[in-house]
Amino acid sequence: MRCSLTIFLFLEVIPIKKLIIAEKPNVMRDFVHALDSHAKGICYAKPYVYYYEGTDFIFAAANGHLFQAKNPEEISINNKKWEAKKLDIPEIIPIKMNKQYAQSFHCLKELVQRKDIDEIIVATDPDREGQLIWELIARNLKITVPVTRIWISEWTKASLVKAFHGRKDNKTYQNLANAGLARLQADYLIGMTGTRVHTVCFGGYKNVINEGRVQSPTRYLVGALEKTIMNFKPENYHIIQLQTESDDSETMTLLSSKLDTEESIGLFEVLPSYQYKILKDVHKASKRGPKLYKTNDILMDANNKLGLSAEKTTDILQKLYQDYALTTYPRTEIQQISVSASKEIMKIVNSLEGVGLVDEIIDEIKSKHMTFQKHLINFSEGEMPHEAITPTYEGNPKATLSKLSNDERNVYELIVRRFLQGFYPEAIIEETKVATVISYSGKNYTFSNSGKIIVEPSWMKVLGIPRDTYLPAITDRKTYPYVNSLLERKTTKPPSRFTEATLLNAMENAARYVEDSSSKTILKKSKGIGTGATRNEIIKNLYKSGFIIKKGKTIYPTDKLMQWMEILPDSPLKSPMMTADLESQLSEVEKGTLSLHSFMNSVNQQLDELIKVASESPKTIISSGVTKTSTKDVHSLDSLGNCPICGKPMRENSKSFYCTGYKEGCKFSIWKEIKGKKISKRTAETLIHKGYTGKLKGFYSDKTGKDFEAKLKINKSTQKVEFDFDKR
Repeated sequence: MRCSLTIFLFLEVIPIKKLIIAEKPNVMRDFVHALDSHAKGICYAKPYVYYYEGTDFIFAAANGHLFQAKNPEEISINNKKWEAKKLDIPEIIPIKMNKQYAQSFHCLKELVQRKDIDEIIVATDPDREGQLIWELIARNLKITVPVTRIWISEWTKASLVKAFHGRKDNKTYQNLANAGLARLQADYLIGMTGTRVHTVCFGGYKNVINEGRVQSPTRYLVGALEKTIMNFKPENYHIIQLQTESDDSETMTLLSSKLDTEESIGLFEVLPSYQYKILKDVHKASKRGPKLYKTNDILMDANNKLGLSAEKTTDILQKLYQDYALTTYPRTEIQQISVSASKEIMKIVNSLEGVGLVDEIIDEIKSKHMTFQKHLINFSEGEMPHEAITPTYEGNPKATLSKLSNDERNVYELIVRRFLQGFYPEAIIEETKVATVISYSGKNYTFSNSGKIIVEPSWMKVLGIPRDTYLPAITDRKTYPYVNSLLERKTTKPPSRFTEATLLNAMENAARYVEDSSSKTILKKSKGIGTGATRNEIIKNLYKSGFIIKKGKTIYPTDKLMQWMEILPDSPLKSPMMTADLESQLSEVEKGTLSLHSFMNSVNQQLDELIKVASESPKTIISSGVTKTSTKDVHSLDSLGNCPICGKPMRENSKSFYCTGYKEGCKFSIWKEIKGKKISKRTAETLIHKGYTGKLKGFYSDKTGKDFEAKLKINKSTQKVEFDFDKR
């Protein structure tokens, strides 16, 4: 009998798991709560929890930027010495590990190599930077399993679960990774090269002239505005207020346009002899509510309405999104929501009910069964990279609101109100215009006024209803008698300096600041310089590098910036055009219509121009002290000299040049307007240093109604500025 030997081979069955890699530890924990709340934290290097492991998932975090570009001198010995030439760097810039996050990378490396992992799921932030973070990590990992990508727009449990099930092959986002890499390399090369070249040409040891693709043209905007203000020459003009009778007991006031002195006086004298036929036009207009918030808009509103800096608001937005899950992704250029998001919109309204924030608005929306306005929904096909900033429905504001600081609550309320106004139709406004035309000395002069009444406030009830401006009752084409008139002398004013809100707006609308039509088109297409996600950081760096300061809400250029404006030649870095052009090309890289190689060729052409212009310019030093230059003096915006009365420093505010010794009793100051004449900073400095000025024109006498000229002098006994009519 033949025996058969049966061998049983027992193989260990290893449970298969998916590795989810988030950008930050708190995001990792949110995925744990959403997908596997029983997962246990693993201390790769105690006491820090580096990842969580459950039955089906392993959750890990990248800790942000684990890798960064190497310094130029680390790449090549040829870069060790700072010179006005191109850096010796390959087209793809070598990277290095960020040492403080080395343990995080080693943890990821070991997890990726585990045999029980069958899929890696990328869950970094849904933008260029987030995709780049993964791209740089992946370069240094040996990956043998499929890699997919989660796209997150809301930080709620339901949204994370939905994003997980809707994940795509990570190769779908390769163009986004290329754009992220292109942006990193452009910023690196332009910043490193520009800083080295301009430091060699215009700075020196311990006198670094920092440059950047976005920060340089941004500070140019600030400096150019200051030069406009400094060179502004005020002009006098007149306005006539004409008063006539109306259909009731009120008088009707009509205003002239700007008039020069001679014509205004003649016209003013003949007005009592006229009867006035009033033309009246009444029309109703509809006005849509504003679009939903994008990043730049909320930063501007928070600065204007709440007085918050762009940096502070950015931090709050990140907390509302990531820590509290009250709002959607905060770095976006989009002002609409998707069709899928619009289908769940009432869940947001329901979550806000009874919170005590906007209860009356919620009640009206629900009781009237109001629907979201269609122009705020994106009906076009394709995946939106981001959606507008809105509240979420799983953030549980009832439980969370009490945890917010006052500033966090106020920013959250701005977002809630901007969202809820989207349920309201157009507001109806009735505008009334009245005018009369008289002929004098062969010329027609129009006097007019207007009033505005909000007939149906609609969305304005959510964001604030402007005050009505009423006009007295007037019958169209009826003639009314003269009652009174007033001749007002006015002076043109220079443009206002930037606040953070208006600087953010200027960066977004940089097309306003260039004259070339093709440049304007590119700037409009690229939506200005920088992005909503980066503009706050640019302004922050301008403060840090000493180019701008802030007094109250107003931004002032420092002496360093004004020297840079005078000394730096016509470098491409000074124009918004360079960064706008590159931003436009980055969009093409992201779409896949421009290769990374072609983009880098364009960057290198810009660098050639930058180096050529700087090298061919006269060498003049920008220093922290007095600028050694043959150009006209650049005066400090921070100090005017010492008080001629007590010796304390003199400073500037919105109304005067004042002595900082006022707390000790010194009352000396120089008003910025004396008898209708604007006193410039240069004139104030002359007065402070010499005690007197030369003869000045443009003072106005209330008694004679005429202009006069005089010198100014300091009377130390009265501690006041006085006129000196000495004709010598």
